[in-house]
Amino acid sequence: MIRYNELVIDGVHTSSFPFKVIVENSPPIVMKSSKTQLLEHRGISGAVMETNKHRNVMELTFKIYVVKPSEEELFQFLTLFSKEQFWLESEQLKTVRLWCYKVLVSKMIKDKHGVYEMEATFQCHPTKFFKDTDSQSFTQNGALRTKGSALAFPKLTIMGNTSTEASFTIGSQVIRLEKIESGETLVMDNNPDKPSFRTSSGKRINWSGDFLTIDPSKDKTVGVVLGTGIQSIRFEIVWGWA
Repeated sequence: MIRYNELVIDGVHTSSFPFKVIVENSPPIVMKSSKTQLLEHRGISGAVMETNKHRNVMELTFKIYVVKPSEEELFQFLTLFSKEQFWLESEQLKTVRLWCYKVLVSKMIKDKHGVYEMEATFQCHPTKFFKDTDSQSFTQNGALRTKGSALAFPKLTIMGNTSTEASFTIGSQVIRLEKIESGETLVMDNNPDKPSFRTSSGKRINWSGDFLTIDPSKDKTVGVVLGTGIQSIRFEIVWGWA
């Protein structure tokens, strides 16, 4: 069926149905502003800037035509838009995809030719995420190469062996570990929705420091320092554009 402008919603292509689905418009390119605030005060000239590089939800609206489906086919098609928390891709966007929370759908209008018209508004994370995951590994001190411009939250896999305190440093952020048992692999997932730091078998870790955020708009490289007892660190990162 029609592949031009097609959408891929949670892995399902709008061109995969046995009737024509026409997506009228290409996805608009939206750059949401940061949540940084300017605080004005009578006692100063200008303003005080309260920096916050997180951004608001992004909305993308598409006009869609569904050509002569049966009643059952139409309702099956509409189940696509009841999904929550899914990846959205567009035929027009070759290198990025969007993480969407939910979809708002207008009522469908049927014309005399049996064509249904609707508008679907996707409420998405403001980052245009790269489709590929970047992997960088370190067995000695080095520099992590950043990409894109949006805040990134890496997943780290750490291997080491020490019965005393160990540490590693990413940029200016120091992570301290009580110990690392021989043969143990540690996994630090910095996803702000579900941050966790455990062994690969799920055991809790005694550690101090903060979960990591990397800002590619600020630094094109970030220093990586492996402290005593740390043998290797592997980064897995999905970069993106703000």
